[in-house]
Amino acid sequence: MFFLSGNINGIRYRTDILHPFLEQLHDDELSEGYFQQDGATPHSTRETLNLLQEFYDDRIISRNSNIPWPPRSCDLTPCDFFLWPYIKNRIFTRPVQNMDDLKERITASINHLNNSPEILQNVVTGMKKRINLCYNEQGGPVQHLI
Repeated sequence: MFFLSGNINGIRYRTDILHPFLEQLHDDELSEGYFQQDGATPHSTRETLNLLQEFYDDRIISRNSNIPWPPRSCDLTPCDFFLWPYIKNRIFTRPVQNMDDLKERITASINHLNNSPEILQNVVTGMKKRINLCYNEQGGPVQHLI
């Protein structure tokens, strides 16, 4: 786990986040998988999308791509519907004292999650449910069904 400080622009996003991430993926994850990201400006610069296209061709779900991810869309990814709220609820049970305290709490929350296969199985089940709802609604709104 690593923490970044300061602002993230397109160059920093590609150098400090995307390159290390892409280097950890297996060939089948690159050749068959899709890459999804939100519409943050560093994520959707032409240079960033060109880099992603080298690995994912037209399988990029993002602003300014062939498969646009609409603003304010239903969150289907485990990070959006589970991970961020889970970490936030574990971290802010009491006031954070300083940046080191915050980093320690984030790390402890991720470690707890990594050692809890039953929680991760529930996340997978929730993901399948959300995908099926989206499919059954032919891509239409599903928030009222979740």
